[in-house]
Amino acid sequence: MNIPSSLIIGNKYHQAGGLREYANALANGNETWQKDVGNFLLAWLSPTPEISVQTSGSTGTPRFISHTKAAMIESAKATGQMLKLEAGQTALLCLSANTIAGMMMMVRAMVFQMNLMIVKPSAHPLSEIRESIIPDFAAMVPVQVYNSLKSKNEFTILSKIGNLIIGGGEISKSLEDELIDFPNALFATFGMTETITHIALRQLNGENRSAFFRVLPGISISTDERNCLLIDAPRIRPGRIITNDLVEMIASDKFIWLGRYDNVINRGGLKIIPELIENKIAGEIKNRFFVTGIADEKYGQIPVLVIESAAFEKQEEEILLKKLQSLVQKSLLPIKIFTVKSFTETHSGKVNRGKTLQKSGIQGF
Repeated sequence: MNIPSSLIIGNKYHQAGGLREYANALANGNETWQKDVGNFLLAWLSPTPEISVQTSGSTGTPRFISHTKAAMIESAKATGQMLKLEAGQTALLCLSANTIAGMMMMVRAMVFQMNLMIVKPSAHPLSEIRESIIPDFAAMVPVQVYNSLKSKNEFTILSKIGNLIIGGGEISKSLEDELIDFPNALFATFGMTETITHIALRQLNGENRSAFFRVLPGISISTDERNCLLIDAPRIRPGRIITNDLVEMIASDKFIWLGRYDNVINRGGLKIIPELIENKIAGEIKNRFFVTGIADEKYGQIPVLVIESAAFEKQEEEILLKKLQSLVQKSLLPIKIFTVKSFTETHSGKVNRGKTLQKSGIQGF
């Protein structure tokens, strides 16, 4: 396979030699985020057929895995086919180039000969964008989208990005509700480092808004005996990818994500999926939170609510628990509330439930 070696950055065309010079300058600079861009481009231009990427660590210990450049190109093509990416369009890189998500924005720009706009990864990446040059395509994490909604100028930019994919973490119901009426096309992504970012998209707004994910071209899916997703993506990775993601299959190429098998709470034989409970109660809790299980003498495990907050007064806890009673059936209802001053995160910014519980002394399961 022909590996592209040119890239348009800020409307300036860089061929192989020029791109290597550009990458070297970044790699030897002072800013970490620019070094990451430079180092990836140098790795891409090297004769080595593979790129090494670190996993997020959200479901286990972070580790390095390798993807072939050919597979990364196939992944880029699948995204481009789904979103109809074209040469001459502008793509925004506002994620760390040290992650697979950031790397793939550069690969897509190379494959489709798009103009790449690079800004420093931050909580407010759109603050650096002028309204006269709005990207046709961008990828952001939920917190970046959330913050952009709070600024008038950033809100305007956000609403004009042609195709925006949002991944790297769960999109809360409240955030999704704020995006429903946007005029552009917004998508939630499903994927992981092992699948070279997303293998499925779910539209969040417009006439094609949906509760289910649709897989990209060249991807086949099924489920195992646990109802966890199995992914066959021969152009991207050999062999079947076994996940711990509980799903409901809607069709051979569509599924609804329910939650993580690792997080399931077994309350006296009743299997509770925390993510489904979290979705129902999200409107009542402003701070970050999650539902988990703790050991119980009678039931084995019971569901509890963990909120990123200063300690609650007993009366506050009782009021919130009473509100939740109208949203969740009694057998699924969190029985107790724990507060944690600050959640532990993975290096990619996701909440690490296990380490948060461990650090706070909450006896999870």
